[in-house]
This record gives sequence, C-alpha cells and structure tokens, in this order.
Amino acid sequence: MAKHTANSDYEDNDSEPIRLAPGDEVRVGAADRTWPGWVWASDAAGNDGYIPEEILKPLGDGRFSAIEAFDPAVLKIRRGDSLESMRQIHGWHWCRNESGAEGWVAGYLLRPA
Repeated sequence: MAKHTANSDYEDNDSEPIRLAPGDEVRVGAADRTWPGWVWASDAAGNDGYIPEEILKPLGDGRFSAIEAFDPAVLKIRRGDSLESMRQIHGWHWCRNESGAEGWVAGYLLRPA
C-alpha cells in the first residue's frame, strides 16, 4: 500500500453507477480511450459505467460475467488529503482517506507522500 497526497479537489456525481458481484452479467460497449483497460458496461437494471475489463469473463453474444466484485465508488477528495492506495488498476487507485472512506481516485490527482 502506497501513501499519496491529493493534488486537487475532485468529486463525482454519478447517481446510478454499475456495481457488480461475482457472477453478475453485463453487456460491454466501447473501451475508454483515455483510460485503456476500462470498458463501458451495462447491467440488466440499466446501470452503467466504466469497469476494468480484467474482471470480466466472456460468455458469448456480447455478454460477460464478473469474476470479482466491483464497487464503483469514487472518493471525494480535497487538495492536501492524505490517502492510502490499496490497489491500482489501469491508472486508477482504490484509496482510503484518513477517516476510513474508500473509493476510486484517478492517478493524475495523486502525488506520492
């Protein structure tokens, strides 16, 4: 786990992001050009968003199954926040702040502490 400091404020307001449990099925669309390794996915309930393609197993006919859980939470950060990166996937870090809240933070918003 690596320590980082937020170099900018950031807040995401996606109201219905896609959340996956192992075995959940999704349909996959285009890959994200800005963040290679992330693909657009939608579930049967109409929730959608980018997810790491490495957590998907192809089922055929454009359907995929999640091989691990995916939490889409984006961590609200303020410049100067101390963060601990617990996992990094294709330029995004799963971080925990000093109060224990967790979520994704784009790598460009972080600098090593």
